Amino acid sequence: MKYLLKINTVRVLVGVAAMFTLMLVACGGADAPATPPAAAQLQPTATPIPQATPTAAATATPLPSGVTSARDSITLVVPEEPIGLNSLGTIGAALNASITRANLQDALTWQSGDDLRIVPTSGTESWEQVDSDTWRFQLRKGVKFHNGEPWNAQAALPSLASVGSATSEGGSINYTGAFDAEAVGEYTIDINCEDGCPIFPSASFFVNFEAPAWLADTSEEERVRQSIGFGPYKHVDWKPGVSITQEAYDGYVTVGDHFEFQKPFIKNVPWLWRGETVVIAAMVQTAEADIGWDIGVDTIGSLPPNMIKSGSSAESYALTTNTIWHPELKKKKVRQAMVHAINCAEMVEFLYSGYTTCRGNIIWPGIIGASERNTAPYKFDPELARQLLKEANYNPENKMTIVSRGTRIPKQLEVAESLQAFWINVGINVDFRVVEPSIRSALTKCGVGKAVQEILEAAGKDPKVDKPTNADFQAALDKGGADCPTGDLIGNQPSNETLDFGRQVRYYMNCFAIRSLICDPSSGGIQDQIAPALSASGDERQRLLEALADRFHDDVLFIPLFDLPVFYAVNPKLNWEPRLDPNVRVSTMWFSK
Repeated sequence: MKYLLKINTVRVLVGVAAMFTLMLVACGGADAPATPPAAAQLQPTATPIPQATPTAAATATPLPSGVTSARDSITLVVPEEPIGLNSLGTIGAALNASITRANLQDALTWQSGDDLRIVPTSGTESWEQVDSDTWRFQLRKGVKFHNGEPWNAQAALPSLASVGSATSEGGSINYTGAFDAEAVGEYTIDINCEDGCPIFPSASFFVNFEAPAWLADTSEEERVRQSIGFGPYKHVDWKPGVSITQEAYDGYVTVGDHFEFQKPFIKNVPWLWRGETVVIAAMVQTAEADIGWDIGVDTIGSLPPNMIKSGSSAESYALTTNTIWHPELKKKKVRQAMVHAINCAEMVEFLYSGYTTCRGNIIWPGIIGASERNTAPYKFDPELARQLLKEANYNPENKMTIVSRGTRIPKQLEVAESLQAFWINVGINVDFRVVEPSIRSALTKCGVGKAVQEILEAAGKDPKVDKPTNADFQAALDKGGADCPTGDLIGNQPSNETLDFGRQVRYYMNCFAIRSLICDPSSGGIQDQIAPALSASGDERQRLLEALADRFHDDVLFIPLFDLPVFYAVNPKLNWEPRLDPNVRVSTMWFSK
């Protein structure tokens, strides 16, 4: 492979996969931009580089019938000790989700590892929507929790109440919305959504269950250290600072021939943790462990190719553009020029050895609202970029700034340097600035919603009660971001959505959202499209959200780059493929002889 990118390598801290935190902002503010790297060292080429096909896109290997595993024990090593095991309180943490939700638990529904479609689990037979606000689930008979408690409608209610309550601290409410549940039969439950739940079967992927009697009789501290579900594995012990051990659950109820819901081949599962990625990789090389989680892109060079697998964090690198207040980013053709100036394939090859996928939107193909067209990566064409800038009457005096936290994700600074060089190559005036995490966090709250909130409060109104008028929105647009901590006008980081594009719409296109820099309250604008799209179900929801996703893509409201990869060191004899999210389900694994 011919590498054409020449950049100053800046070593960054490699952390657990998280959202990309680069942002495009307007020029100005109290913090002076850092001196940019020598852009002349970067030589973008007009010749596209073929993109490697990452392991993340592979179909998970079905468990062959009649096969036996050469080993019944596996050791996994992860970068840090989990914060807790109670599945009702660890939804948002990828590591906790893998150790708990993907192995000790089965939810109401599950996203299949090969194509992210929603499938039944060991606890659920089927579901149907009985009215606009209610979904009915038929539970599977003969299922028992790991401690012997029976699984039925009454057993499901305590966990559902914990997750669905608007006051829940578990985190699932962010995905499911507020709801209540009732038993309408011994094995039938109704989920009644507070504000409608058109994608609840998808969102119920995040609803897990703890044995009800155990949940009621144990202390909060004990519930953090334990989890009793009905998944393929059960908890054995937790030695703080050392390991967590799980073992196969003999009473696990299988689901047809789905490869993720069969009896586990692996019986004994110790989880260890080590803080250094090089140590994790070395443990796999020396056969002290069989899987090393999230070893980082800088570590994979120490491993032979047959010991490297890559998956996705279910998040993407993407930049937001200040389409409201920045004089150049307001112009669609300027934003289009910016994406056509980026050689994403080359950047992926150089920085991540080809182990990830370029994207043309902030959602994946196959998600509700996505289509092949609106997720297609943008073509690298610097000449087209220059032509679009000319047609837009681009003014280079209106400088843009890439703002980066700098130390949160692998190669973050190098990505920023590369983007700066690509844009300078076509004549875009752009700075690069690293900010402290606290500053970056404050800057993410400088959207239209915040400006509207301040205007309402100044008028003696309650932003949570009083609906803004068009005049309030216009005043917010006129006000700009002067009250932001640095004086900059700034957007917010998006992520890939694995369920439904509507969640991203709420965050980034809704004028009521604190973080939105895409608000369009004009008649027939984006704002008028949102409400009917979010209230629709089925094919109509797909159609309406697809129209919004088309607008994201065609108007370049974000600058999507590529998936954030997660690298694993893996025993070559272990049969396993990473999912399109970071859930590691041990029951799908088996060893060749």
